[in-house]
Amino acid sequence: MKKVILAAVLGFSSLGASVAAPIRATSVKSGPEKGHVGSATDDKLLPAGWLFLNDPAPLFPHPEKAVQEKRISTGSAPMSETRPQIVNAPPAASMQAPDATGLWLPLGELTPVVAFRNGQNIVLVAAGRHVLDTAGLSGVGPFTSVSSRLLPDVTVITIGVSDDRDPVLRPVGAGWTVSIAPDVKPQADMLLGQDGNALTFTSPVQDGVPQVVALDDPASGRRLLLGMTRSGRIEQPMRRQGSGFAVRSSLIGVVVAADSDDIELRQTAGKLVLDTMGPGSFPLMASNRLQPYGSSLSGVSLGAGTPEELREALRRSVNAAALAPSADRFEARMRVAQAAARAGNGPLLGEVMQVALQDWPEGAEKPETRRLQQISAVLNQRAVAFYLAEDGGSTPEDQLWRGMMRMAMPFASRAGQLAAGAAESDPAHTADLIATGLPVLQAYAAPLRDRLLPSATQWVARYGNENATKILEQLPEGPQVTLAKALLAARRNAPDAEGKLKALSHETSPLVWPVAREALLRQALDKKTLSPQAVADQVDGILPALRIAGREKDARLLQIEALMNGGNLARAASAIQEWDRLYPDDIAKVESQKTDIIRRMAQAPSSGGRQNMDEVAFLKDALTVASEDAPLQRDILDGLARRYEAMGLPDQERDALRKLADIQSGAQGMAVRIRLAKLELDMGDTKAAKQDLSAFAEGSPDAALALPGGSSSQSVEVALLRAQIALADHRADEAAGELATIRDPRAWTLRAQIAEKAGEWSRAIEALTPMLDALPGNGEAAKVPLSPDQQALILRIGGDASRAQDQQTLRNLQTRFGSSMKGTASEGVFSLLTGSKDVAATPPVSAGG
Repeated sequence: MKKVILAAVLGFSSLGASVAAPIRATSVKSGPEKGHVGSATDDKLLPAGWLFLNDPAPLFPHPEKAVQEKRISTGSAPMSETRPQIVNAPPAASMQAPDATGLWLPLGELTPVVAFRNGQNIVLVAAGRHVLDTAGLSGVGPFTSVSSRLLPDVTVITIGVSDDRDPVLRPVGAGWTVSIAPDVKPQADMLLGQDGNALTFTSPVQDGVPQVVALDDPASGRRLLLGMTRSGRIEQPMRRQGSGFAVRSSLIGVVVAADSDDIELRQTAGKLVLDTMGPGSFPLMASNRLQPYGSSLSGVSLGAGTPEELREALRRSVNAAALAPSADRFEARMRVAQAAARAGNGPLLGEVMQVALQDWPEGAEKPETRRLQQISAVLNQRAVAFYLAEDGGSTPEDQLWRGMMRMAMPFASRAGQLAAGAAESDPAHTADLIATGLPVLQAYAAPLRDRLLPSATQWVARYGNENATKILEQLPEGPQVTLAKALLAARRNAPDAEGKLKALSHETSPLVWPVAREALLRQALDKKTLSPQAVADQVDGILPALRIAGREKDARLLQIEALMNGGNLARAASAIQEWDRLYPDDIAKVESQKTDIIRRMAQAPSSGGRQNMDEVAFLKDALTVASEDAPLQRDILDGLARRYEAMGLPDQERDALRKLADIQSGAQGMAVRIRLAKLELDMGDTKAAKQDLSAFAEGSPDAALALPGGSSSQSVEVALLRAQIALADHRADEAAGELATIRDPRAWTLRAQIAEKAGEWSRAIEALTPMLDALPGNGEAAKVPLSPDQQALILRIGGDASRAQDQQTLRNLQTRFGSSMKGTASEGVFSLLTGSKDVAATPPVSAGG
């Protein structure tokens, strides 16, 4: 094996133009070869060095045939490194095409290569030393940069690409093409096999002899064993990971990251072999046999068996673990855990894994341990974000368990995690991962399959894209698969979806009928065939059954949605409080609903009785978690103050308003202070009320308009409150001064109150008389009868006029309201005050006796 230290020449963290200094600006061209494209063609279409083309393949319509002919003509002699010939050629930049999608590399005939992607760079390692002209080859088409470095036995070429698609590499003529054209045929897959305890890689097209080189990766510190071939790639599902090695994906050839010097990649009989070497080396695949489609090399067998076989295997493994010596105890416990996983026994699996790792924590590094931890987390619904981390496995089985882990994890724990290059908050990607492994799940032991199949198939039906749902539709029929297909039909609004769900809602299985019933209720809410309150009540009735079916959380979300649609904010708030208590890790799922309820409560009038108490409890809980959301805090405090007012709790209402005044500003803040001053005045605390109004300017009501957010209505309110405070403190003159310039019925009433208290009846009549303008006269009495308040106002003015011996005012009242007062409850008193026609000459009796 040839080994070159890459750290001296290549840094994988920055594989761009900085890898190598530019080669001198001359062009290198391979000389004309027999059985190859002629020199005239090369001079015209493929000048020396590099050339970008939209599709270079048409230049060599039968490249493999040409290679075979040349091998025959030359007696199949091995090709040595191409001898360069210096020619005069125009600069490479002048030959570039802006819309280029391909690149031709003059690497000689039958040269094996290996290529893999490293971020936005393509790293290509070719056998032999090849002098390449890279001057001016940057920023053209999808290729952002091209650089190369000559090592003792290989050439390392780094190509920067701006396209996310993986390029296709093919041998063409005396070189290789790198194409990103959309219609290019992909490279065939490498053939993966097993020979004893070793992994084997066979090229799909036998052309030339593979070669191997070892490089050190300075970024990770791992050895990279590179197998250079003429065909065959390693895709994501073919990636493998074992003890001390990981087979990575490649564009062509084989890339193995090795942690142990005992692991080697060698060429034998035209194929590449990954194995261990040296004395004391361990068998690479001793406990990791290649399993049927979709399984990874985790060493965990979850295959099917009869119930008797599964029970007997579990019993034997438990007995063996109990009698195992200390050196073998961990492996024995892992066999117990595997048997428990096949039996679907989550509690036993969790206990065994906990004890085993407590005794030997280093065992957590084993691939089989990670898989068993994932199974335990899913079966026990105790998923941990650490188990979700990318571990190199990308087989269908690896993707299945990664998807099951994501599905089981709370949203808050998943947020920000990355797996397989996708955001963890994406349900569609989770469905795609699960769907990829559904065929593997079908081959599991029945108890484990029955535990996983309901949630897996339903998730794919609810969130899967077209490709994922196609896999679901191909699964063999069964109760859970039939239910998942019915859910998929409902999601697609298929005409027969409701009929399928109704039929399934009468099934006897506790894992089927509750889920079908929930789906029917969701349809009824969306299509408004049932009232929101009826939907919420019916969901509440089947919650215990949905808990058994694993759908309680989603059903509670449906119930909250129905209650909010029906306007039942109190019950919706109680449902959210129950959610927070049951699922503290998933509070984020109801944050938007909680905010909506709070704002609607702040705007809605308060209810009565028990509902007010429930709403107060909800708002107080919400206030404790809204410390950093000032707008939400304002809504909560406003809603609390309104409900305390309705419940007759002035002290609590005052506390809420004071907190609201501290965080509110502008016109709304002034309105809160006015509300607070009114409350404190009603409570008899005139000092506090006066303090609340100190923020307003002193003087006339118009002065309040100079305040930020001030308004004329607020200035009137402030003046009225100050007058009321002055009256409460027995300062009548100050109160009269506050009311002097205000034309408002409440101000007139207060002025009359001040005058009546002082015995100045004429002033009281003067203050109240303007209020009579809004009352209907005799002509309007038949159409608009006087209200009790209006009658009381007339009697009050009549009483003041009687005390003041103001006959003119009394006659005016009789003339304007005599007929209007007839037939009312106040007719007798009104006649007594104003006098009738029969006693018109008799002075009216004074109201004072």
